[in-house]
Amino acid sequence: MDANYISTLKQRVRQLALELEQTKAQLQLEQQERAHVEATLRESNEQLQQILNSTDAGIAFVDAERRYQFVNRFYEVRFNRSRESILNKYVWDVIGEEAYASVKDYVERVLKGEPQSFEFGMAYLNGDCAYLTSCLTPAFNSNQEVIGYYLFVFDSTERRRLEQSLQAANTKLEKLVTIDGLTQVANRRKFDDYLEQEWRRALHSQQPLSLIMFDVDAFKRYNDYYGHQIGDACLISIAQTVKSTVERTTDVVARYGGEEFVVVLPDTNLSGSAAIAEQIQQAIKALAIPHEASTVSPIVSVSLGVASLVPTATGSPKQLIASADRALYAAKQQGRDRYVVDSTQGEG
Repeated sequence: MDANYISTLKQRVRQLALELEQTKAQLQLEQQERAHVEATLRESNEQLQQILNSTDAGIAFVDAERRYQFVNRFYEVRFNRSRESILNKYVWDVIGEEAYASVKDYVERVLKGEPQSFEFGMAYLNGDCAYLTSCLTPAFNSNQEVIGYYLFVFDSTERRRLEQSLQAANTKLEKLVTIDGLTQVANRRKFDDYLEQEWRRALHSQQPLSLIMFDVDAFKRYNDYYGHQIGDACLISIAQTVKSTVERTTDVVARYGGEEFVVVLPDTNLSGSAAIAEQIQQAIKALAIPHEASTVSPIVSVSLGVASLVPTATGSPKQLIASADRALYAAKQQGRDRYVVDSTQGEG
């Protein structure tokens, strides 16, 4: 074996050894980088899991068979069971048959590829009731086939309770704004708004709108004789009696001011409103509230004015009020304790 061949062979071995060292170094570097990537990925997964578990919302993946394949800690806490006992279970086995029945249609639609958002109520195993807002997003495979859906659930119980409290507060406020504080019938503001509303409706339907206006006879004498506290009790009794006498929900009894009241009667003609005025008069007499200071009657009595008309485009609610006021004035002029019908507007 000549010297040149041996020299060439040694040179080749040294080159291969160098390449091997370089390859070994490259593999070590790649291994370190891979370990770093795996550590970073593991850390990211842990962070993601911590985020998913710490958020006050349910996050899950449900497959096309309606089995849970992933849930975060929200489910463990809210349903008081381990994650292992939830995974691979059907939705209705976890949230209950009744709750599932209320969301079944949404699940069917999302499994057809249609995103869904809705709110529903359910009871947890511990008996607590809750409102949950849910967002369902379909999951697709590479062939664009639905393989399940992602589920995001937010507990909206507190928001719903706040909304209910706000609604109750608004209802209470509306009552304070529209109800007379003493007699608990509609106040002047409610009367004005309602009469305007019914005027517009009657104008459109061309049906008669009637109004009864009445006040307590010699009420100042009553207050002076019995005192204001007894006078207030008298007004309360009269208002509630009239309210119970007027039977239709569309009829509104309102305190017009002081001892004066009004009754709005939609879809009622003059003869019908006159009959109601007579019923009101008799109902108040039936109370038999003593009125020793009265020069009209030994018991509390009222004078009533009745008016009715079919609204016209050139008219206004003031027209009806003026008509009822004329009739009331006539009742007082004729000796009180009676009702008078204003016929100047014609039969409604």
